[in-house]
Amino acid sequence: MTEGKRYSFTMRGENMTRIETFVAASFAFAITMMVISLGTIPASITEFVEATKQIPAFVASCALIIWIWHTHAKWSRRYGLEDGLSIFLSSSLILLVLIYIYPLRLMMQGLFQTISNGYFPMQLTFTSEWEFRFMFTFYALGFLLLCLNFVALYFYALSQKKTLMLTAHEEFDTQSEIYLWLVAACVCLISLSISLTAQGNLISYSGYIFFALFPLLTGLGFYRGSLRKILIKTIVLNEPQA
Repeated sequence: MTEGKRYSFTMRGENMTRIETFVAASFAFAITMMVISLGTIPASITEFVEATKQIPAFVASCALIIWIWHTHAKWSRRYGLEDGLSIFLSSSLILLVLIYIYPLRLMMQGLFQTISNGYFPMQLTFTSEWEFRFMFTFYALGFLLLCLNFVALYFYALSQKKTLMLTAHEEFDTQSEIYLWLVAACVCLISLSISLTAQGNLISYSGYIFFALFPLLTGLGFYRGSLRKILIKTIVLNEPQA
């Protein structure tokens, strides 16, 4: 057995639990809702061309939904928890996704409209600064709640470390997930603050700030990864020799 395999995470929920199955089905339904909300079937080539301009926003939205689903699936497979609090937190995640599926697509449309200088259209139009501010505030708040939901899921798993018999490196990996989602939550708080206090076009920076997630989470991932290697070396050195 290689060292990487030996110190990987033991999957305590290898078989899909009922809550994981329910979450997966709900996420599939959310993507279906997104497809239906795209509109009617094009009746002409002009309408078809216009419909294709919605593809980038749809793909980006789907990618984010799949990422959220995969994160929950990984949590379920690692810990195999299916008690009352796990069901509550997982159900809360489903509600957040279903509530924010349409605003998510609108935000992605707005992003591609901006970077394409209007080539990719946005279905929603703003007539006042208040509407613009509300949209960004609503989105930032939703993403913040999503991050806190994952923090709660991993924190609860960590609190069950004795019951789950987590090893030292598994406990470390669980803590790493908590830190990652806390950093994401901090970015959401900054975005929320900008959306509530900025004026005019500066409100749009509430959305741009989310691009900071990529370097921040990547940097934190490398840092925690280097600490994990040190931890593994320490564990190996302290193991009794055969």
